[in-house]
Amino acid sequence: MNIVFCHGCMGPKYDWNKRTYDASAWWADWLQFMVELKYDVIMQKPYFPHAHQLLMKYDEWEKIMDHQEITPDTILIGHSAGGGFVLKYLSKHPKLKVRQVVLVAPYIDVEDTQPFGFYKDLKLGNIVTQTKLGVDIMISDDDFPYIKSSVDKISKSIPEVRIHRFSGRGHFTGPKLPEIMSIIKF
Repeated sequence: MNIVFCHGCMGPKYDWNKRTYDASAWWADWLQFMVELKYDVIMQKPYFPHAHQLLMKYDEWEKIMDHQEITPDTILIGHSAGGGFVLKYLSKHPKLKVRQVVLVAPYIDVEDTQPFGFYKDLKLGNIVTQTKLGVDIMISDDDFPYIKSSVDKISKSIPEVRIHRFSGRGHFTGPKLPEIMSIIKF
């Protein structure tokens, strides 16, 4: 078993946590340490280009994802735009099978504001069939409206998705995310 973590997007590069590439997901370093220590599971954290300016291009991200070790025993975790990317990647690779998908405050650009059409052609309907243990979403009641609209669209398109609701967690920023440990199916 392994985990592939897909980071989200941020503003200017100087705001970024240099290790996770996404200052709002500091917890990725913590999670990487915890899953290796507690479960002896390796977590890959590839860097996806142009995310610092929200100018990401799907083809560039896909090439990097194609080089990750993804097997039927892989857990895909995506934060924010990285969560939307995980969904699009699976929809573009319908024969790919994974263990579980965990989306933390996923973003899929329901409002169609992303300049390069990163989420165009996103087909959500069959994603659960590509997983052994399903799809889980973490969302907080005080996250951004565009995250809430993304989760609404995902849950309507994938009725089998398990939604885990939290209060006061914002966009799940900070150095730790202990709640994710009970959601990941080791």
